[in-house]
Amino acid sequence: MQDALAAIEQNYMNLNQQLAMLSVNCTPDQKTALMNQVVAARSAYWSCVNKAFHDDDPQVVSLTSQLSAANQQLCNAVQQMGDIAGTLTQITQAVTLASSLASMVISA
Repeated sequence: MQDALAAIEQNYMNLNQQLAMLSVNCTPDQKTALMNQVVAARSAYWSCVNKAFHDDDPQVVSLTSQLSAANQQLCNAVQQMGDIAGTLTQITQAVTLASSLASMVISA
């Protein structure tokens, strides 16, 4: 699996696996924001399945690196869960990176 697709998949799977725990800690408005991010992460992932990226494109390399770092930060934030608003901000940043990276997919 390409690094870019793997990072996008990790983003979606992490959110999906943590959804129940995250939802419990959210206000209704935060829960809506969380669900919107999960939908965006799922959309980014499925738009890339069975497609490819130009792995030598500097933007793809940069976004993949940024998304991998954001995914790690997100995992840490979910484990610590001190501030749900801060965690939602990190989720939004990671999903935005995933969506930006997904927009660079090419047909295989």
